[in-house]
Amino acid sequence: MSIKFTKLSQVLVVAAIASLFAVEAQAEMKPLDDAFKDAYHKRGKDAFKQSSLLYQIINMDGLLGFPEQHISADGKAVDQLYQKALTQQTSSGEYLVTRDLENPYNTSLRENPSYIAF
Repeated sequence: MSIKFTKLSQVLVVAAIASLFAVEAQAEMKPLDDAFKDAYHKRGKDAFKQSSLLYQIINMDGLLGFPEQHISADGKAVDQLYQKALTQQTSSGEYLVTRDLENPYNTSLRENPSYIAF
């Protein structure tokens, strides 16, 4: 009597294929300027890639979307990253305070304890 392993073999094949395409988790975050550059060029390409003949044909047909759609998607990605960076910066609990610029006066309103801010 033979046991058929069709279901088990199918599951094993699917698991093997899925493990080939598995994405590793990144332990480190990108610097903020690199993240902005990646978001800026997410859909749209730089001028050298856009000037190739193949890219021109693809743009005319709109197969991968039109340039205006790429610009809009890139703008949205940059805005989302900007909003996320602002929230992350303000959620740290500490305010970023810098000294006033040099001026002819020896004190500023911020350093004066009798000044009451509205």
